[in-house]
Amino acid sequence: MNQLFDDKAGTYDEWYLTPAGRFVDRLEKEAVLAYLEPRPGMSVLDVGCGTGNYSLELARRGLKVTGLDISPGMLAKARAKAQAEGLPVEFVQGDAVRLPFQDDSFDGVISVSALEFVPDLGAALREAYRVLKPRGRLVVGLIGRDSSWGRFYAEKARRDPDSVFNRARLYTLDELRCAMPGGSVRARAVLFTPPGFDYEREEAARRIEAAAVAAGRTDGGFVCAVAVKD
Repeated sequence: MNQLFDDKAGTYDEWYLTPAGRFVDRLEKEAVLAYLEPRPGMSVLDVGCGTGNYSLELARRGLKVTGLDISPGMLAKARAKAQAEGLPVEFVQGDAVRLPFQDDSFDGVISVSALEFVPDLGAALREAYRVLKPRGRLVVGLIGRDSSWGRFYAEKARRDPDSVFNRARLYTLDELRCAMPGGSVRARAVLFTPPGFDYEREEAARRIEAAAVAAGRTDGGFVCAVAVKD
């Protein structure tokens, strides 16, 4: 798996430079950070940090961040970006289902668009919960299977045998909610605007999102949940 993502490290961030990538990133961050409730000095573990998208964002906000990923190539890119910004993020190579940290180590744990690629979601969530301090928050965001984006990635995998999505398992909002450990679980879906939308029309995309949320839809392209450790 690490080789699979090593091969993508050099071009991974290009997605965020596109209109769709910018919109999707902002929308997903709004959901994740609303659940995390970050505050300066808070210690957070970013599981499957990739090239550091969330790790760097949290460090900019004054949090004490540790980013973990299985891919040395992704971590090298993340370290270079943190160094360029002068951000004191600690990056560690490791496996989401065997975290190299003691129990009750972090105020918060996040994992965004990463646990789709682990063989056992439940094991990864239990590990994340283990290293979380009491009353800490575990926030997980995944690609929603029951969505236009889920179908888009499934078709991408079908057409390209080398696609990373051939190694992914996607989940619905209810599946993620039920898999979350601990108490006080909340969950929501966002990203109802389809992949083929003209994301230069951001106001129109925002209207689509607002209407879908108002209608109570759960078939978003991004599903997000939070659990508070008892």
